[in-house]
Amino acid sequence: MKVVTIVAPASPAPLSQKESIESFFQKEGFEDRFMPHVFDQERYLAGDDQSRAQDLNKALTDKETDIVVALRGGYGSPRILDMLDYQAIKKSNKKLFGFSDITALQLALYKKSGLISYSGFNADCAVKGVDPLLKETFLKAVNDEPLSVENLVTVQKGVAKGKVLGGTLTMLVSLMGTNYMPSLKGALLVVEEVHESPYRIDRMLNQLRLGGHLDKLAGVILSECADCTAKDSEDGTLKEVFDSFFSHLGIPVVSAFPYGHIPKRIVFPIGKKAVLNATEGKLIFEK
Repeated sequence: MKVVTIVAPASPAPLSQKESIESFFQKEGFEDRFMPHVFDQERYLAGDDQSRAQDLNKALTDKETDIVVALRGGYGSPRILDMLDYQAIKKSNKKLFGFSDITALQLALYKKSGLISYSGFNADCAVKGVDPLLKETFLKAVNDEPLSVENLVTVQKGVAKGKVLGGTLTMLVSLMGTNYMPSLKGALLVVEEVHESPYRIDRMLNQLRLGGHLDKLAGVILSECADCTAKDSEDGTLKEVFDSFFSHLGIPVVSAFPYGHIPKRIVFPIGKKAVLNATEGKLIFEK
């Protein structure tokens, strides 16, 4: 029986959710454990920074733990990046699952320890019921089964190979100028957002452009951006924003990647190599 340990690196969740989370993991054959400070709360954080970092360090290096799952996103994981024992985490090489705000943590772990983690699943997904696609790809990741995604929409044709990086755009941009920002040279960049107007996404992509990150990409994978439409039609569309940044790069670009703040999404590995065939609308991760 695999042991799953729940941590809360970001925002809090009510203790009332514990039963639903336990029920999900137990039905899937896991033994579930909760770190001591998981249900703490301090403002919009799941307890103070030191406690959250302590729990995460212990979970990611615990010999009895098979996988570590973040309780939820929200905000908070960037605050503890300088409190983590990256060398011990690298040596332990645990599987970490998270989503949204956890993007910053996962990208930092990849940069500092080379850890491949999995984006798309938080423990609180179990509270309202886990979509079949989400559960299927979560369990595939747990069991090291191969992952491929088809029926992607071709934006710009071509084939590229690279490490898949990215996730929630806000969190990626929050790492710029820090020692926790991974290089995007040769990467397949996944872009996802929620509740952001097109002009705000434009601003974040422009920051990446000014930092020289976009011209080093191997390819772009555009995900579902939930509630990211302009309030004023004269402001234009998200598609126009993406076209303005990616159309001239001469690299493969796809859209409709089933990932984002939507129920029907996949879990994918951050930092793992994959082949993007934008011409055929396929993304195939290496085994």
